[in-house]
Order: sequence, then C-alpha cells, then structure tokens
Amino acid sequence: MAHPFEIVVEQALDATPEQTWEALTNGPAMDAWFMGTNEVVPGVGGSVRTVGPGFTLESTITTWEPAQRFVHVTPQGEDGRLMTFAYEIEGRAGGGTLLRFVHSGFLPGDDWEDEVDALGVGDPAYMRKLATYLRHFRGRRAGSLFLFGPSVSAERFWAVTRASFGVDHATARPEDPVQAQPDGLDPIDGVVDFVNRDFLAIRTADAAIHLIHGISGHSVVEVHRFEDPDPAATERAWSGWLDRAFA
Repeated sequence: MAHPFEIVVEQALDATPEQTWEALTNGPAMDAWFMGTNEVVPGVGGSVRTVGPGFTLESTITTWEPAQRFVHVTPQGEDGRLMTFAYEIEGRAGGGTLLRFVHSGFLPGDDWEDEVDALGVGDPAYMRKLATYLRHFRGRRAGSLFLFGPSVSAERFWAVTRASFGVDHATARPEDPVQAQPDGLDPIDGVVDFVNRDFLAIRTADAAIHLIHGISGHSVVEVHRFEDPDPAATERAWSGWLDRAFA
C-alpha cells in the first residue's frame, strides 16, 4: 500500500523570476545546485531526467508557464510510488522572488514515514542550495558530485566531519569561517552556508560542499565545484576522503 505525502517549502531568492525559471528548467543550471546530472526537454509533455549514483529519476512535464509555474510528475510504479514536483514563482515588490515548492505523491513500504521524514529535511535543504546558487554562483557551471559512504551513527558522522573540517555541526551558524586541510583534499577556505539536522553546507569561492547524514544513516558527500578544471580528479579526491574517513 502506498501512502500520500505532501511537503511544502517556501524559499526567498535573490534573483528575478526569469533567473529562477532558468535554474529550475535548464539541465546544466540544475547540475549546479540539484543532485546528479540533469536533462530537461522543455514544454508540456517534455521531461526531466536526473541520473545519480545507482538511481535514475524520470518525470513528465505537466505544467510549463515560463517564470510562473513548473510541474513534473513521475510515472506511477507497480508499488504505487509516485512523485509530483510543483514550483510556483512569484516576483516580489522591490526585487527578488518567492519560490513555493510542493513535493507530493505516494510512498510505499513499511518505512514510508522514515522517507517522508528525510524528505522533510532534504527538500528545504535543496531549496536552500538553489538560493545559494542564485545568490553566489548564478550563471556559472558545475557538475554535481554525489558520493555515498557507509552507514554510520549521527554521532560518528558529525564527529568525523568536525575532525576533518573544524566545524561543530551542533553549534555552527551561517557565515562562520571554515579553514581546514582535510586528508587528501585541497585546502578549504570558506564559510558555513547553512546547517540543519542532516546537512552541513560549506561555501567557498568556487564550490558548494554538502556533508550529509542521509537516510538509513548513509554518509554522503555532495560537491558542486564551479569551472572545475579536472572533475575526475575532484571525484577521486573526495571519494578517497570518504573511504578513509569512515573506514
């Protein structure tokens, strides 16, 4: 049996409705803030395709109203799984945009409530990532490096990240300075971008780094490095750090 769910997130953006629309509906722009590699075939009846490590998410566009409303829906699975992604874009007096994101549908399985709980934390984090992209990196291009490590307790995950990055997840606040030399990585010189229960986001001049204690306790690293001269080397470095840190 599949169970209905709905998550609503409102996010203020330092961008015009047209710039917001571009970030939501252009594949390379999505790569700079969303997960995986993204392709968008525009217009009603078109598609959104996201490919990440071990998953592919495909959906059909049902609403295409440029700079106003964008909706795409996954096909319903045999187990009843279905997801709708709806974005409403509203320009604000004096500039900026208010984005209203409604993530809804049906989730199967005995652990569906755990998945809703994770989405309730992850969806606002991805809207916050979008805000960071539009404010600090708009128009720049980056891949989305998305790496999974072993499942660990929250206590161990945050202890390891504190040792590597010098940031205490429990007390970190936006714009706190971050200067660190994690094992095998380039020096980190930036600030805390945001923090929530499962995410610690670090922003540098050329990267958005996300350390995530994911669903089922997975240790996750997501990195968007802008104008990366050697994406393969970046992936090897972060994969090596993840393997060593949680060995």
